[in-house]
Amino acid sequence: MIERIILLIVSIFLGMNMGASGFSISFTPSYGSGLLTRRKASLFYTIFVLIGGLLIGPRVVTTLVTKISHVSFGNYSGLIIIISSAIMMFIANLLKIPQSTSFITVSAFTGAAFYYHKVNWNTIIRIIYITVIFSCLTFLITYSIKKIFYPPRDSNFRLYEKSFVHNEKLKKFIIGTNLYSSFAIGTNNIANVVAPIMLSFPIDLMLCIFLVGLSFGIGSLIFGKGLINTLSKEVIPIGQISAGIISLVTSGFVIIASLLGLPAPYAQFITFSVLAISSVKDGFYLTYKKLVFKRIISVWLITPILTFLLTYLLHFLLIR
Repeated sequence: MIERIILLIVSIFLGMNMGASGFSISFTPSYGSGLLTRRKASLFYTIFVLIGGLLIGPRVVTTLVTKISHVSFGNYSGLIIIISSAIMMFIANLLKIPQSTSFITVSAFTGAAFYYHKVNWNTIIRIIYITVIFSCLTFLITYSIKKIFYPPRDSNFRLYEKSFVHNEKLKKFIIGTNLYSSFAIGTNNIANVVAPIMLSFPIDLMLCIFLVGLSFGIGSLIFGKGLINTLSKEVIPIGQISAGIISLVTSGFVIIASLLGLPAPYAQFITFSVLAISSVKDGFYLTYKKLVFKRIISVWLITPILTFLLTYLLHFLLIR
C-alpha cells in the first residue's frame, strides 16, 4: 500500500515536470510570437493533451510495458522507473533545457530490463533509428520550407504580401498548429507516466491517462515559464510564419510515431526544427556556436545515460 501511494505521488510530480517540458515545445510558436499569454496557452495545452492521450496514447503504453523487455518486470520496477525518470526530468527542468520525456522513460525501462538481462534490443534499436531519421527529416523539411520564405526577395514577395493581408487568419492558423502539437504530445508523452503505473497495480487505462493528462496541465502552469522562454527567446526569436512551419512539421512526425506505437522525442524534433530556422537566418556556424545550443545537446546526451544507470542501480540495491 505504501509503495502505491509513493508511486502515485511521484507519478504526479513526474507528470507535472513532463507537462512543463511538453508545454514549452508545443506552444513555443504562439507564445514566442506573442499570440497567446502563457495562461491561455496552458489551458489549451491541457485540453488537447487529454484528447490525444485518450485517442492514441494506449498504443505507446503497450510498447513500453510489453515490448522493451522479454519478460515481465518486477513488483517494484514501476516505482523505480518513475523515481528515476522524475529525478532526471526535474534536473533537466532546473537547467531550463527542454528534454525528451520519451528518451528518459525508454532509458529507465531499458535499465530495468537490463537488470533482468531481458532487454528486447530490437525494440530499442527501432526506437533509436526512427528517432534519428525523423530528427533529420524534421531539420531538413523545416529548413527547406523556411528557405522559401526567407530571406525576402522578389520571388517570394507575394507570399509576404498575402501574409499581411490575411494576418488574422495567419494568427488563427498558428494557434491551430499549436493545438495540433498539444494533441501530438498527448498521443505519445502521457504514456511515459502511465506505463510505469500500469506495471505496479491494476487501474483502468483510460482513467489513468486522464489523471496523468491533468498533471501535465498543472505542470505547464507551474513549471512551464522558464522552459518556454529558453526555447522561444534564447535560440532564435520565433516569427509567425516560422511558428506554423515548426508546429506542422514536428507534430506530424510525433503522431506517425504514436500510430506505430513508438515513443517519440518530441523535444528533439521541435528543437531541431527551431535550429533549422536559426540556421536559415543566422547560418549553420553561428547557430552551432550559440551557448544554449551546446547546453541542449549536452543535456540530451547525458540524461538518458544517467537515467539508465540510476534505474539499474536502484534495482540492484532494492531488488535482491
